[in-house]
Amino acid sequence: MAKRPSAASRRRHWTEADARRVLTEWERSGHSLEAFARSRGLVPQRLAWWRKRLRATRPEASTALTFVPATVIGAATVVSAAVIRLPHGVVIEIDGVSPAWVAALARELARSAS
Repeated sequence: MAKRPSAASRRRHWTEADARRVLTEWERSGHSLEAFARSRGLVPQRLAWWRKRLRATRPEASTALTFVPATVIGAATVVSAAVIRLPHGVVIEIDGVSPAWVAALARELARSAS
């Protein structure tokens, strides 16, 4: 019978590069931090800690708004869910809105960021 590794030996020390890679994957996923972490078998607090730590070292990066291209497929009259991530960890999750409303919100956010 094979011996299972202990929890301590399964834990791996993350480097800054590891953290940046995983946080970039999370930001592109459109999922909440908790949902993304669970889907990868990670502890959400670890991702939150690294996000806070990396923002502290580069505060200018945390205030920039960026938009991820999105495509509406079909003639949707209602978007089932929209997730908007703003600087400083603010996340807005919206259910049951029209694509036109989401587009108008994105335009206003882009305008206010410039």
